[in-house]
This record gives sequence, structure tokens and C-alpha cells, in this order.
Amino acid sequence: MNADQIRAHIEPRRHEFADPRSLVLPALKFAQTETGHLTREDMDAVAEATGFSPAFVESVASFYDRLYTQPVGKRVVSVCVTLSCMLRGADEVWEHLCATEGVDGHHGGTSADGAVTIQEAQCLGYCDHAPCIQVDAEQTTGPHSPESAGALVERMRSENPPAEYWR
Repeated sequence: MNADQIRAHIEPRRHEFADPRSLVLPALKFAQTETGHLTREDMDAVAEATGFSPAFVESVASFYDRLYTQPVGKRVVSVCVTLSCMLRGADEVWEHLCATEGVDGHHGGTSADGAVTIQEAQCLGYCDHAPCIQVDAEQTTGPHSPESAGALVERMRSENPPAEYWR
């Protein structure tokens, strides 16, 4: 993605934001649509298009957990690891999903076939259904046992495009 494409995307929306820094997030989200993650070139193009420094753009990209600076799988599973979920077994859900998908149990990662990325999430706002997981930043479900979370991931692996696998 180049700066001209990003500029063309954000210019019609510039009037919506009182602070021009607010344009960086939609520009990054747009840049990510091409490959599913942000490359160094994408972030440089956003910096050029918005007039902000590459360091500022990178700080925004690294802050939001739905902006990916590394390639991710076709499906992204986020496991809540904050207090409510951890007290109710999120660590067991995490370990089971990482083991099932063959990814690093300390940091998560993407399965060898590129189908699924397992990542930690800080509070998904579903504390009354702990432990919870979120799939593709769309639907949060819980409470989950390791087995029910594994079954959900197995169902969603076979569905493309995503369907109502959380029911």
C-alpha cells in the first residue's frame, strides 16, 4: 500500500476528526487490509500520508492489539488473560489452545498451516462469562473449558468465511 492510496482513503474523512492525529488509526486499519498485517513500508506510507513521524505511527500500531505488525493466521483467537478470566481457568484454556495449534505456550503464535493465530488479550469485557475468548475480533464467548474452546477453534477452522461458530 502506498501513501497516495492511504491519502485517498483518509482525505474524505479528515473533517470528522478535530485532532489530525486521529487519522492515523483509520489509515493503519486501511493499510492492514491489503496483507492482513502492517509492514514497515505500510507504516512509512501512513506516516507520509498523515504527516506524522514514522515513530509516532509505529507507536499507534504497536498499541492496538488488532493492528498486527507480524503476519497472522486466517483466523485470530484471543484469550482473555486478565484477573477474572485467570481466576476461572484462562491459563488452562490458553495452554490447551497453544498445544492444540502447536504454538509457543508463552507467547502464542500462528499454527504451522497459517490457519489460526492464538494471542493473549487484555480484558475482552466479558468478565461475567470468564474465561472467555474472542474470534476474529468479532464475537466474544464464554465461559470456556479447555475442551469447549478447542472445539470452537476446530469448528471455526473448517468454516470459511466465518459463520456462527460460537453458538
